[in-house]
Amino acid sequence: TYNPAKMTKQVEAEYQKQPKKKRPVGRPRSGRKSYQTVRLQKKTVLKIDALENALSIKTQDETVNQAIDRVLRSLSNDEMRSYKLWLDMFEKRNSTN
Repeated sequence: TYNPAKMTKQVEAEYQKQPKKKRPVGRPRSGRKSYQTVRLQKKTVLKIDALENALSIKTQDETVNQAIDRVLRSLSNDEMRSYKLWLDMFEKRNSTN
C-alpha cells in the first residue's frame, strides 16, 4: 500500500543526496558578444565612469563606443581612410585566430 509519510521521507532523502550545483564564477556568458581585455590607467577609467554617469549611459562599453563614434565623425578624409585600413587589417587578423 502507498504510505505518504514513508514516500515523503524517501523523496527528501534522495533530494539531500543530490549534489548542489555551483554557480559559475565570473560574468555570465552571452552567445552574441565576445570580450577582450583592454588595460587602462585608473585615471582613464575614472573619466569613463564620469562620462557614463554624466550622459546617463548604461555601460562603460557604450560610453567608450559613443566617444569613439564622436572622434570618428571629426576625422579628416585622410585620417578616416587610414582608420578604415587599420580596422580592416585588425578584423582580418582576428578572424583567422
